[in-house]
Amino acid sequence: MNAPLKPEIKEQRLLLAANQQLESVFQQHADPCVALLLSRNYHLLIQQQVNTMTRLNWMQKAKYWWQQYLSLSTGKRYHFGIDFHLEAGLFKQIDMTIFGR
Repeated sequence: MNAPLKPEIKEQRLLLAANQQLESVFQQHADPCVALLLSRNYHLLIQQQVNTMTRLNWMQKAKYWWQQYLSLSTGKRYHFGIDFHLEAGLFKQIDMTIFGR
């Protein structure tokens, strides 16, 4: 018999499925609101994930979709230079610099 899934796993699967649908919608019509939703969903996934490599992957995706949102909503492209300093798997410091203004 299959064991019931934990609520966190269900929520994670739902967010990933939602992101797949949103990405296909974005491919059909590049809407800044869809890009903003994708960025938000990846940020929600980051909060639930313990694995550092998966978190970094989702951070990159969240950053990509945030840049898509900015470029479509303002007409400008922003580059966020983010340096991650890892110590024992935890973030020690995050430096963010905004370019392109």
